[in-house]
Amino acid sequence: MKIVVVVESYSGENRLKPFQWMAFSVGWFGMRPVLFEELPSPSLPIAHFVVKGVSRILIGFLLLYLSAILEQYPYLSRFFLPQLLLLVGISLILHFGILNLSTAGWRALGVNVSELFKSPYRSKSLKEFWGKRWNIAFSEMTALIAYRPLKRKIGVEKAVIVSFLLSGLLHEIAISLPARAGYGLPLTYFGIHAFAMHLETKSQLIQRITQHRFLSHVWVMVLLILPMPLLFHPAFMQHVLVPLRTLLLQDA
Repeated sequence: MKIVVVVESYSGENRLKPFQWMAFSVGWFGMRPVLFEELPSPSLPIAHFVVKGVSRILIGFLLLYLSAILEQYPYLSRFFLPQLLLLVGISLILHFGILNLSTAGWRALGVNVSELFKSPYRSKSLKEFWGKRWNIAFSEMTALIAYRPLKRKIGVEKAVIVSFLLSGLLHEIAISLPARAGYGLPLTYFGIHAFAMHLETKSQLIQRITQHRFLSHVWVMVLLILPMPLLFHPAFMQHVLVPLRTLLLQDA
């Protein structure tokens, strides 16, 4: 995907030098190679990202510990509570912890990168969540390789649907394939979100909800959390995330 993004980003030859290309392709999760053209450069401010990264990692470990405790009560598992704490804990450690520290490291070398997960809880619509706040690298990638090329040929709405189905297929590779089970469930999750985003543009009722100060956040959280067992299905939780939690808590 890095190679595809570079090809799509540059109309001419790749302007990255070999070490810049290695830094971008191996050392950074973002999808904007242009940021590495001036590596190395004078350092940029990093304190905010270091504090945010360290604090999120600590909170993430606390949630992992709580999820392991609550997992001992089967009735709580029926309501997905221990699993949700596990998912949030892993996300805080990886997405908001390690990646913020990575951001700080590259900024110390003069690369003007920014955080890839920008306060997703502030989202008032799924369009804002997926396009501007959650995993900016992934949204930039799908925009470059799917949405932008397709919207001229098949229209914006169909291009959005294809982009979400592509996201579903990539998550099948990342989630179902390692667990060797649950095939089709992550794709269904992203299909639901593609339909919900269609409603955000077509339904006057949903548009009024997304414009409401409080209900807009409820709309986003409900669509994210209620179908989440489809995305992070039991096989993935059992065979991937639970062993990962055990490993992290043992090392801690």
